[in-house]
Amino acid sequence: MHKLRDRLYKWIHRADRLKEVLVGQASSLSSPKPGQAGSLSHYKSSWTVALNEIAEKLKQAPQGSVAIVASARQTNEELWLLSKLKAKLGAISDSVPRESEADKLLVSADKNPNTNGARLTGICFTEMGINLPKIAESIASGKVKTLIVFGEDVTKQGISPELLGKLETLIVCDILPNETTKRAHYVLPGCAPAEKRGTFTNTKGRVQKFMKAIEPPGDARPEWESLHDLVFNVTGRNGFLTIEGLFNEMAKAVPAFNGLTWASLGDTGVTVRI
Repeated sequence: MHKLRDRLYKWIHRADRLKEVLVGQASSLSSPKPGQAGSLSHYKSSWTVALNEIAEKLKQAPQGSVAIVASARQTNEELWLLSKLKAKLGAISDSVPRESEADKLLVSADKNPNTNGARLTGICFTEMGINLPKIAESIASGKVKTLIVFGEDVTKQGISPELLGKLETLIVCDILPNETTKRAHYVLPGCAPAEKRGTFTNTKGRVQKFMKAIEPPGDARPEWESLHDLVFNVTGRNGFLTIEGLFNEMAKAVPAFNGLTWASLGDTGVTVRI
């Protein structure tokens, strides 16, 4: 158990963790060749400056010009906050499916911990991933000019680096660098599950909370905190500044969670209809 804990700790605190709020400044390839997308050089910013800039860009974005790719490894609360942005911006959204073999006993074929959370909050459809090709096509046609990505490398999901190079604004939140973060105009350092609190809805529909175990490195902060500030800036509506309050607010808005409270989840969670 101690060896597993130590391995997890070292993975979470890898040297290449995203620890600073970064903003894209200029393309490092001023004249990219056909079929070659430029990458951005970044400079360090602050959460306040970056979120204010992002909020202003989103408020000016025409309806339907924004797409969101969220991760089904995010919490219910984070996915719900993204769904509020989706509704405000008239955005198209989806999540990335992860399927593998199941053992018909304990191991599920679904390798995402919160697929049901993504569905219940309206981020994706029953057939997860069905909108990813549509997002790629909309970027190619110029309809989608802003892409928001949380916790995924979309270059592995049919949205190529060349397509990312066509965007006016690419906003990415993750914990590790990848081909998508390299091309982002804004890079926001997020947290691993062990570094924050929140809830997941498992494959059986059980809503369970998890607790913070260790502190995140550098400027990294829980995604729900940055999303709360961003939603407030874009929509002008305030919310709750604690995870307990945020869950209770979400439970009032998401039909499947109606009647639940953070306190009522207890230590073992509550099963909802999915």
